[in-house]
Amino acid sequence: MKNRFVLLLPAFVLGIASAALAQQPLTKPTPPSPGPSFEPLALSMEDSVMVTIILKHQQGKNLYEIRRVLEAQGFWDMFPPEDSRVISWTLAMGLGHVIVLQVPVSGVRRLNLAIENGAWGAFDSEFYLSYDYESLWREYLEKREAAKDDRN
Repeated sequence: MKNRFVLLLPAFVLGIASAALAQQPLTKPTPPSPGPSFEPLALSMEDSVMVTIILKHQQGKNLYEIRRVLEAQGFWDMFPPEDSRVISWTLAMGLGHVIVLQVPVSGVRRLNLAIENGAWGAFDSEFYLSYDYESLWREYLEKREAAKDDRN
């Protein structure tokens, strides 16, 4: 039993380390000019949509292969598209990248092409139209609390 643990421990540590490095490009990219915007854009909710993208690492590829595909296809140069706004970008271990973007309605096709041309072969992708629920949730909690006070 002890020998089995000693043999599995390095594999486990190596797996954790490779997962942590998976989202890093091979070399530190120089942002294209003009680069993708991480600053708030003048997008109103009426002329834009929020899109949640899940990029799942293809399990048949190791970290080096994933990076090689992304660099060869220019993923970091085309994603996120210039006209989009990154709301959040999270790496969920065991799932992959979970990215929420605000995109102008006219930019949805560009977003799709950026994933198709830059990420296919490295990631399996999923897209979901989404919206910010936090203000609705907070409003509900306030109304719920007021209703409790009225009952007492």
